[in-house]
Amino acid sequence: MGEKKELTMDQLTSLIRETVKDLTQEQIEALKKEILQTNKSAIFPDGDERFLESAGKSIIDTSYFQKSYERQDHKPLDGKEMAERLRSSGGPWLKLSPAMEKFAEGCRVGFDPMKMIAQKMDLRDYNDFIRAEQKDTATGLTTTDVGALVPTEFLATVVEFATSQSQILPKVWRIPMGSLTMRIPKLVQAAGSYFGGVTLYHPEEAESKTETKPIFSYLSFTAKKLISIIPLSDEVVADSSINLINYLTGLFVRAFQYKIESEIISGTGSNGQMTGIINDPGVNLIQRVTAGTVKYDDLINLESALDENFNNLTFLSRRSTVNVLRKQKDTVGQPVYHDGFTTFLGGAMTPQLLGYPLIKTRNVPAMGNQGDIILGDLGYYIWAVRQEMTIDTSKDVRFYYDQTVLRFVMRMDGQPGVPIAFAVLDNEAQS
Repeated sequence: MGEKKELTMDQLTSLIRETVKDLTQEQIEALKKEILQTNKSAIFPDGDERFLESAGKSIIDTSYFQKSYERQDHKPLDGKEMAERLRSSGGPWLKLSPAMEKFAEGCRVGFDPMKMIAQKMDLRDYNDFIRAEQKDTATGLTTTDVGALVPTEFLATVVEFATSQSQILPKVWRIPMGSLTMRIPKLVQAAGSYFGGVTLYHPEEAESKTETKPIFSYLSFTAKKLISIIPLSDEVVADSSINLINYLTGLFVRAFQYKIESEIISGTGSNGQMTGIINDPGVNLIQRVTAGTVKYDDLINLESALDENFNNLTFLSRRSTVNVLRKQKDTVGQPVYHDGFTTFLGGAMTPQLLGYPLIKTRNVPAMGNQGDIILGDLGYYIWAVRQEMTIDTSKDVRFYYDQTVLRFVMRMDGQPGVPIAFAVLDNEAQS
């Protein structure tokens, strides 16, 4: 048996050159495609539809974020059960990048400086390594609490799936904020008056012309902090290893997207909240036909209140409210609510009211309250983001309790950019 030798890069290059020298261009392209597919199969053995390769080269199974966590009796899980289910689920990470591997090693010892030294790790070297990994990104990560930095790719994954899990967040108009405050010029418009005061007319011959000019106002945004703090015992951190990350990913992604979605719908605009659709004084507020319930005529009245230029409309409501409409029929005897229907080609149709898509979310008020049915173009809600979700960790805050504190922060503001693009059902009935 001869000694096993490694193939050098020069030898590999020579071998490839010898192989392709007599091939046609078409054959070379086919060979390149085969090599690419071979490499792709090695990284994504089950096909690449389910998987995401992060900026840091970690491989993430995206189906993890679509799993349904519930009991066998279909009752909701409580917090303890949910945490245990997420911790034991295996998580989304199929392969870790060097930055994530270092982060996992730090988690195993709770980022305790003495324990890190015992493991031949140095907290300062770790921080320098992570900073170098993310020096070209604008994540806004800091070490405010003298904590170790979290790899950027983990944060990007959190933010991405926080958006994709909500059906509402991908539809709103997301704008980055370059500073604490931002002002956006807005043309003063109204239904039937689209051009902000600009008028066209036919003048008489040789007469003075009348000037017209557009009128502008401003939308103002101020970054407001949304934050969550969680203390973890050293035992939990040490024993959880990478499953700690999986647990926090699942838990905080859902919490942040649920809270942001809630404020987009019904935020008060005060106490740090964004201004929600329901509470903007400029939206179309429509009295309902019958107090305490919803009728088919309410849907017609909501649509009638919106200008014809708004045609990318979506209904928002709760499941229980929609189920009241499920029992009703329109003027020609057709169901008001369509769900589970298929197209002529066999494709599944999304839930619909009056032919418009419907999103069901508990963030909409209960039936009978103002805003239990909303119709509008969500693309005219402006979500201004100053700081993406970031994570800091520190042992100093709870050192005497043997706990590590993790802090999740996001800074943003939002309001309807064009309030007349929304119609909200009022809680008062027509007199």
